[in-house]
Amino acid sequence: MRRTELDLCRIFGCLMVLMIHAGSDMYGNLPLEGLPFFLVCCLSTAARGGVPLFFMLSGALFLSRETLDARKLLTRHALRLTLLYYLWSLFYAALRAYTGGLASARDFFFAVVAGHYHLWFLPAMVMCYLFLPPVHAAVHRGGLSGKYLAGLFLFLGVFLANCNLTPDPAPILYRFTQNFSLDYLLYLGYAVWGWRLSVYRMPKRMLWLAPLVYVLVTLAAAFANRWYSLLRSTADGWLFHYFSLPSFLQASTAFCFFLALKEHIFKRPKAIAVLADATLGVYLIHPLLIKVFERFGFAPTPAAPVLSLLGFWAVLAAVCFALVLLLRRLPLVRRIL
Repeated sequence: MRRTELDLCRIFGCLMVLMIHAGSDMYGNLPLEGLPFFLVCCLSTAARGGVPLFFMLSGALFLSRETLDARKLLTRHALRLTLLYYLWSLFYAALRAYTGGLASARDFFFAVVAGHYHLWFLPAMVMCYLFLPPVHAAVHRGGLSGKYLAGLFLFLGVFLANCNLTPDPAPILYRFTQNFSLDYLLYLGYAVWGWRLSVYRMPKRMLWLAPLVYVLVTLAAAFANRWYSLLRSTADGWLFHYFSLPSFLQASTAFCFFLALKEHIFKRPKAIAVLADATLGVYLIHPLLIKVFERFGFAPTPAAPVLSLLGFWAVLAAVCFALVLLLRRLPLVRRIL
């Protein structure tokens, strides 16, 4: 059954990702001592809890099931995200080649393998999907096929490890293996954490307590980021890491807020579901639209950093969602968005 409160959580997480990328250039181009830098720092810091939410949503949706079909999980989710990763890596590499950013065919191929900067999320989610079946078996005290564990070991433990034994003149193959790094498995913890939170019935007071804690944590982290930036004399996202305590608390409180809406009667659940389904497409295309906007001179400006950043973010979100909803009407395009 579709859970509208989780759809809203997904939309919120997507909007936070857009804020991160919309304000990245602005964050590094403002005087550190002024109020504008602190306010932009608040916005950038507030958005950091958005990315972990997607892993928490996966945990809540998959680990809460009594049974989990590993084959369907791998083919419908892990394999699809892997294909999307390389398809969109090819797209962004072709875009760089078209604009003169790649000097040779080898550079182009390496760019495809390495992927665009924002696409790291896809292999990170793939790695979590690969390990969700054993985690599900553990939390539900069920059995797990030995074939699955053996296949997982052969692929991750033997195949990828031996690829990394290649000599230095093979950086492309090495970069390929790093795309699906075991380091991403730490995000599996967010999936388990999301599942654990989802089994509790959140009290209604979370509807005001969670946002309050979110704001207080954001302000404290923003002050800390500004202090550290002044200490280093450069704009530094000291607590921007997705496993920092502020990011963890932001993600947790945001998730609790949306879980507290579980029994709320929504007026337009179908419209919310449509927007939630569009978030993957928004994530995939938004860097392209940022570049298009900047090419036409539409970008946040230091003259009015906060208002221009909020305006840029709002327009970016509106255009991204509208474009994805329009493109998803095309059957073939729908598969890659």
